[in-house]
Amino acid sequence: MNKIPVFDIGDTLLPSHEKINEKVHEELRREGVKDAPELPINEYNIYKPSEVEAWLEKHSIEADAEKLKKTYLDWERDFLRENVIEELKRINEDFGPIGFISDNSIAAKNFYEELFNQEGLSYQGFVVSEEVGVEKPDRRIFQAFIEQRDEDAGRFVYFGNYVDRDKAAEKEGMHFVWNDNYHVFNSGFKGPTIHKLTCENVREALKEVDSK
Repeated sequence: MNKIPVFDIGDTLLPSHEKINEKVHEELRREGVKDAPELPINEYNIYKPSEVEAWLEKHSIEADAEKLKKTYLDWERDFLRENVIEELKRINEDFGPIGFISDNSIAAKNFYEELFNQEGLSYQGFVVSEEVGVEKPDRRIFQAFIEQRDEDAGRFVYFGNYVDRDKAAEKEGMHFVWNDNYHVFNSGFKGPTIHKLTCENVREALKEVDSK
């Protein structure tokens, strides 16, 4: 049975933890704000200006939340176009239809869907935690994806960066491959691993999964 790749997004397709704060603080400096604290990205969603505004108010920072969002999203859009989408197209052509499962907001999903559609990236199935009401490692987020696809869970291989959360895909009958390209959570894993998202690396990982 051919295996189908499914992808996490943040810190799997791109270094979101690092770059959200980098870009937010770049924009703050342009607005004359120095020495701002770190933005806790799991508490304040960069895709929602109202949440960014709440963070600014908490720290008495006068800045434009919409500009902070735009600065990051402009970088993210360019990064995905230059480094990721063509590889995903190749992966989709060889092993798809690919899909996505992410701990994120509906606003983020809308951003990605618009970008992927603009770039002609085909996929089938896209689940984010906000629409399901749970985050990984709750198995229901993976179950929601499988219900969207209406296929046997054993066909899917989930590529994620946070082993403690993403490996929970196995509880729903999927397979798991660790992408350690962006070291964020001090994860460790002895199973199938890729060090960079390329079609060739995905192919080798799928072969390793198939051999087990």
